Amino acid sequence: MTADHEDSLPTFLRWSDYLTGKTCTIRVEPSDVGTPINRLVSEYLVVEDAGMLVSDRRLLPDSLLQFQAFQDITLTLSDDGVPGPLTPGTVLRNGPRELSPDQVAPCEVVLLNSSYVHLLEVSIDRSETGYARNWLGFNRRRWERHQDEFQHFVESANTTYKTDPHHPLDTCQSRFDFLRSIANAIWDSPFENYSRFTGLRLSYKTADETLLNIIEGRGAICSEKVQALKFLTDVYGFDSKYVFAGPDAVGRLPSDDLRRIIETFDFRNARHIMRYWQHIALEYTIEDKQILVDATNGNIPFLFLSGAECEAILDTDFPQPVPVRMGTYSENFYYHRAPEDLALDLCYAMENYIPEIDLVQVFDNELGLAITPEFLVAPVPFKTDEELQELHELYERLASPNNLEIYVSPEWSLEGRLGESFCAQEPEAAGAILDSHDHLLERYDQFEGFGHQMGLAIVELKSHR
Repeated sequence: MTADHEDSLPTFLRWSDYLTGKTCTIRVEPSDVGTPINRLVSEYLVVEDAGMLVSDRRLLPDSLLQFQAFQDITLTLSDDGVPGPLTPGTVLRNGPRELSPDQVAPCEVVLLNSSYVHLLEVSIDRSETGYARNWLGFNRRRWERHQDEFQHFVESANTTYKTDPHHPLDTCQSRFDFLRSIANAIWDSPFENYSRFTGLRLSYKTADETLLNIIEGRGAICSEKVQALKFLTDVYGFDSKYVFAGPDAVGRLPSDDLRRIIETFDFRNARHIMRYWQHIALEYTIEDKQILVDATNGNIPFLFLSGAECEAILDTDFPQPVPVRMGTYSENFYYHRAPEDLALDLCYAMENYIPEIDLVQVFDNELGLAITPEFLVAPVPFKTDEELQELHELYERLASPNNLEIYVSPEWSLEGRLGESFCAQEPEAAGAILDSHDHLLERYDQFEGFGHQMGLAIVELKSHR
């Protein structure tokens, strides 16, 4: 390619987020080659009206939401959701190389959609920005972007009351009923991890992403569902606070130890501490009444408790446990009121700072790909027949105390009596699980070494023997 021809090539700027791998690409001017990065940020990222980029034919219409979501995670936001400068502590990179803001963005000639173009590439590294998100501005932007879908979800769950956020529900009973119906709708959605490996492949979903997933017929896990419920009810003027829970999490909440974990990410010998935030719920205040709401499912009972029942479970000194059997064995969950900043920072850490969080939820937290009242379906990674046999024996030991039936297959298939029964009861989940194989195996090999095979285990959670 001649120099003259290179000068006439169209020019594009690709932003990427170093932590999550999310990207967005914008058409820029040929004269922007050689422009300092700080000017590129001002002109092509800190854009209050992102629709202007579409009008100016710099951004494809179907990329607008992607660009706005990229702004949400990389820029400071006002309480009104107006984007500002890069988050303090941000480092600019090109690959592993650090760039200064007044440095020129590296440019290469690349083949893009069958055409040669100039491509400027800048990666935004937020690793040292801490927990700086303005949640009010972040959630406001996310609500406004999909307000119609979210209000339709609320209206579908509440046919009795007004759902316009500018006309709040004005009696105690109506607010009780409104909250219960929204919480029930979220609880009824699938408890699943398969959507981390299909569709958008979001390793961990924000509140709005969870709601959109639920609206499309899929689901989420406890921390995602709780964020979704709080996201909705905040808009409608409800006062809520986070509650941590976990199996045998007796005694006072070790807040300082939990904070230390998400500051250092040193998980060694921390399992006994992390059980305190293994599960998340919410406590609401309506007038002078407290209501404990657990809308997560995964075979955790739907909790909507007020008065003495709420206080008994949240009692600081002598809490009453909630019996739970999510999978093959029963546990006593203890609930604790949690500091707001700790709960928000935990969710932020899972979204941004733990790169293998999708695998953590499936394997480390033992949630598998789906938990229903009847079944637990989980992936079985192995390299050798011996490893497969060990996992088969593990499932047999887990199932034995409650006389449960299991099926462990080296193949990625839902066969046999249990597989056919699961497919009949949960056809959409079954299809999504089968579709999740390739990305799940790719992710597992990325973190655990290459060469694995992936089978499936099905546990029937209700004994019919």
